[in-house]
Amino acid sequence: MLVLFPFQTLSRVKDHTKQKLLKSCNSLYFWLAPLIINRIKSQKSMLKLAVRFTKAFFCSVYVFLVLVALLVSGFVISGVVMRKVVEESVHTTQTLNFDYTKTSPVALVGFGSVGPDKRAVPYNHKLRVTVSLTLPESEYNRNLGIFQVRVESQSTNGDVILGSSYPTMLRFKSQPVRLIQTFLNGVPLIAGLKSEIQTLKIAMGEFTEGDVPTASFKVVLEQRAEFKSGSGVPEIYGGSLEIALELPQLKRMLSSWRRTVFVWIGFSIFAIQVLVLLIFCRPLVLPGGTSGASGSKKKSWPDKIAWYRAV
Repeated sequence: MLVLFPFQTLSRVKDHTKQKLLKSCNSLYFWLAPLIINRIKSQKSMLKLAVRFTKAFFCSVYVFLVLVALLVSGFVISGVVMRKVVEESVHTTQTLNFDYTKTSPVALVGFGSVGPDKRAVPYNHKLRVTVSLTLPESEYNRNLGIFQVRVESQSTNGDVILGSSYPTMLRFKSQPVRLIQTFLNGVPLIAGLKSEIQTLKIAMGEFTEGDVPTASFKVVLEQRAEFKSGSGVPEIYGGSLEIALELPQLKRMLSSWRRTVFVWIGFSIFAIQVLVLLIFCRPLVLPGGTSGASGSKKKSWPDKIAWYRAV
């Protein structure tokens, strides 16, 4: 055939080869096309998943920031409430500088700043006053015996509001006890590590704040009546006046538990804020939370219309 009809044979071979190539290409196309389409679909699904994940991540970050803002605002409001409600207990110690130019030495101690609309101690609150005196165990003080200490609360004009006096004296030590103590503490006393002193703490009672605000306290070492002028008062190294404000029972409990009350008020306000936002402003706290419901309504509405038309 090739010798007799060379051109026809070549053309048939050519046509047969074309058909084989076309069949191979078609089979290859039908084999690769589904793979490519599936790959594209999988990539689209992965892209959608990535988009959803990113959206969920940003929504969670947004919700976290909203909750943090509500928590911070709750504690700020709690701090303001605690500052208005809780009163701090006043506790101060002032040094006494006695004026010995007078017959009865006097020491004045200022107590806070007092004005027309400002007072150091709230009305009807109690103050506990304690006088501390450091006295040498001298023969004069031992022979003096009992002496009187008087404390007076004064107004801004210097008028006496309340007063209290209390007798005190050095703690008694017999002669043998003093000799034994001197023998045992001889070296520290000679070296200056110890001193022959006694510290007397005199509780002067309670001062109740009235209508007139307290501006200062006056401490007086009263002279013994049987002594002459310039004597009859104790020798002291130094002294101090301790003032402590005693709060009412409820305010004392709030002051003692102020940190716990602060935390509880902060979390309570935070819970109330979250509840109010979830009830009245849900889209602000949960963005996109109602999109699924609205989408389902929009999807079901055409079905109802189509069903109505079909009927």
